[in-house]
Amino acid sequence: MDSLEKLVLELCKFSNETQWVEFKHDNYNPDMIGKDISALANGAALCDKSRAYMLWGIDDKTHEIIGTNHNLQTLKKGNQELENWLRCLLSNNADFEFHTVNVNNLSVGLLIIYKAVNQPVMFDKVDYIRIGSYTKKLSDHPQVMGQLWDKLRSGKFEEEIAKNDLTLTEALDLLNYS
Repeated sequence: MDSLEKLVLELCKFSNETQWVEFKHDNYNPDMIGKDISALANGAALCDKSRAYMLWGIDDKTHEIIGTNHNLQTLKKGNQELENWLRCLLSNNADFEFHTVNVNNLSVGLLIIYKAVNQPVMFDKVDYIRIGSYTKKLSDHPQVMGQLWDKLRSGKFEEEIAKNDLTLTEALDLLNYS
């Protein structure tokens, strides 16, 4: 079983959505995705998580895997690929990856979103946050905004993880340790 399949199965065990995990059945609205990338990246930073996740093909209430017929890598907004369109409207500190994962012979869309670094992630010049299972403007929640800025200011670059899921050999190959 590959690591992305294991990740999907572990996330589906959550009893509720969180500030850094969102489940969708088949809602692929580009604006919603952009706002959620901002909210989830900021939520991950607030909750001390390195990543946040958005999954498609999952029942929103039960978290049962029901599959999706859409492929995140081929979706478009107008004539642009969705990923390119999103990257144009997200702040420069936004980082994410689209994946399609086969789980129990069903296709699941997985969006891995890296936590906000240095400042909140913005979509179309607005920063968002998850309040419960809802995406809201961060500016409407000043106390949460203050908590997020405290987290972002206290982070040290030297303590951040540069790369995950490496074998010892792969890690040593990337270092100039001699």
